[in-house]
Amino acid sequence: MNLATLFVKEKKEFDELRRMANDVFYLERRLPEQVFREQFHHYLFEQFDWAMCDEFWNVIQQLAEETKDDFVLTAVLDPDPVGYYYKTFHYYNWIKIPVALSSDEYFAVLESGPEESPADAVLYNSYTVIWLSPSMKWAIWGERNDGICVLGLQDTSVGNDLLPFLKTWRPIDETVLSWIALHYVDQKLPQEIADTLVLNYSNG
Repeated sequence: MNLATLFVKEKKEFDELRRMANDVFYLERRLPEQVFREQFHHYLFEQFDWAMCDEFWNVIQQLAEETKDDFVLTAVLDPDPVGYYYKTFHYYNWIKIPVALSSDEYFAVLESGPEESPADAVLYNSYTVIWLSPSMKWAIWGERNDGICVLGLQDTSVGNDLLPFLKTWRPIDETVLSWIALHYVDQKLPQEIADTLVLNYSNG
C-alpha cells in the first residue's frame, strides 16, 4: 500500500472530518480543560510516547473492531493543519488509517513526512493529536507537552469488553499525575492543574 494516499489532501474531505472531530471534542481547548463533549463519561489514560509506537495500534484495532469501524482518523491539531501544514506542504497532517493496516504500517505512516521535510512527520512534529473513529463511540486525545493520552468512552460496556486490551490504561490517579509532572519544572505538577484534571476526568 502507498501510505502517502492515506493523508487527507482535499479541503472538502478535511472539512468533513473536522466537523466530525468537532462533534466529539472542543478542538480549541487543551488539558487540563475538559476536551471531550458531553456524551463521553468514562476516561482512561496512557503515556503519549506509547501512542507513537506500533503496539498502540493493536489497541486501536481492538477498539475499532468492537465498534465496527473500518478506519481511524489520526489527526494533528498542533501544529496547525491548515495555517502551517497545508500551507507549507499542500496536504494535511490528518490520516485516515484503515483498521486492517498492520502495526508496522501504522508506525511507518506516522514516520512518513514530506519529502522536503522528514522532520515534519506526525511521529516527530505533533503536539496535540486525536484518534477518532466514524462511530464516535470512543476517541483519544493526546498532548505531547503533558506526556499523556486520554481515552474517552461513551459506553462503559465497550471499555469493559476491552479491558484485556486496555490493561495498561489507567483512570486518573497519582500515577497518571506523576507522568504529567515529569513535564513540569522540578517535576512538580501545580496543584491547580492536578485538581482540574481530577475534576474533569474522574469516573463517577
